[in-house]
This record gives sequence, structure tokens and C-alpha cells, in this order.
Amino acid sequence: MNQFIQRIANYIANEILIKGLANSRTFQRVALRTHDTIQGFKKEGAESINSRLDSVHKAAQSAMHDSFSKPNFSGSQAARPPEPPLTGVAGFVSAFAKEVRKDIGFK
Repeated sequence: MNQFIQRIANYIANEILIKGLANSRTFQRVALRTHDTIQGFKKEGAESINSRLDSVHKAAQSAMHDSFSKPNFSGSQAARPPEPPLTGVAGFVSAFAKEVRKDIGFK
């Protein structure tokens, strides 16, 4: 019996709330502004992700190009200190490309 009364109260509250909000101009304005704001954030986020992916792709291609175009110094390279590896996403892409080249058979 308690659940029945609770369901009736829930139904009445929902009907009043939904109809009241649907007819409220203020609520409609708030809902529209919220929708526009969220759509703007989504668009900015997608553009940001695309620009970062483009920069990572360019860095990976330049790293690949640099690794193929560097001459092979067998004796004089030991005199130079080692270069630190790239960090972040660019470092990961560079290391991944090197491993793929090793697996395929390129040097």
C-alpha cells in the first residue's frame, strides 16, 4: 500500500514539474543556453584534439625523415654525448616508428 501511494505522489509531482517547466520561458532560455554552451565546448574540444593530432603527426613524420636522412657516423659519433629521447606523445610516436622500422627491416 505504501508503494502505491508513493507511486501516485511521484506521478503527480512529475506531471506538475514537467508541465510547469515545459511552459516556463525562463527554463526554456536556460536550457537553450546550456545546450549552446555544451555544443560550443564539444566543437572546441574536437578542434583542439584535431590540432594536437596534426602536430603529433607532423612531429612523427619529421622524426622519421630525420632518422632516414642522417648520415651514419661509425667512429665520430662516440665522441658526442647522447641525445635525450623525446618526451610525451611525440616521443611515444617516434619510439613506436623506430620499433616498426626494426620489425619491417628498415634501418
